[in-house]
Amino acid sequence: MRKYSFLGLALAMASAQLPAQTLYRCGNAYRDTPCPNAIALDARDPRTPAQSAQAERQIAKDAALAQQMETARLQAEAAAAKRLQAQARREAEQEKKRLADAKALERAQHSQEALVLKPNKKQRDDVFTVRSPKPPKNAASAAPPPKSP
Repeated sequence: MRKYSFLGLALAMASAQLPAQTLYRCGNAYRDTPCPNAIALDARDPRTPAQSAQAERQIAKDAALAQQMETARLQAEAAAAKRLQAQARREAEQEKKRLADAKALERAQHSQEALVLKPNKKQRDDVFTVRSPKPPKNAASAAPPPKSP
């Protein structure tokens, strides 16, 4: 881009020093050779050399300003891209943390459900067990105690 602008500037300066040629208007087209019913046009620059120099200085000044503006724009775009990347990283970390918290909560709820669903083996109210007294170990204890008068 810069190469073409300098090339254009060089061509403009070179053409300013060449003697002006006559241009011919043929309908809606412009030529350097006459055609039937052609209108001759004067293509010389009507400005004075001081005016031309001032215009050239203004063009150079505008080109420098455009370059500064482009540099500033590129820096702003780079900074914005960094901010967006940082924000995307933060959002990804938050999403990862949110998913981990959700999994932990789901695991906790699942373990609580498992505790509620498992019956306690010690508490079986639906079974009634009857036990008979243990038999005596020796014959003396098998006799009934003596009666007192």
